[in-house]
Amino acid sequence: MNDDLNEQLRAADPVAREGGLSLTEVEAMRRTIVLAPAVHGPHTGLWPWRLSLATALAVMLVLGLWIGRQFERASEQTTQPQANEQRQLQFETPGGTRVVWVLNSKLDLPKDRQP
Repeated sequence: MNDDLNEQLRAADPVAREGGLSLTEVEAMRRTIVLAPAVHGPHTGLWPWRLSLATALAVMLVLGLWIGRQFERASEQTTQPQANEQRQLQFETPGGTRVVWVLNSKLDLPKDRQP
């Protein structure tokens, strides 16, 4: 069956019945291909764009790492609140009621009530 299909395809192929290109047509095609870069200029491609994009990405990466280290150092320098320091949280309602919470850092829950 496969051989029969190949024979049918070859018999129905219109290119097989056509003649080849003449020597004049081949030379004209060759001239067109050889002279194409001279007419349109050299192909520079995207190399300069890719290089500048890669450079910009590298600079952003280095800058991001540097900024991250600066934040890390700043967070190390902040002091934690002292154990005996009192902290307050104040809140005022639209009606004028004022609520003040005093946070006790020394609060110790009994061991049976700890979560």
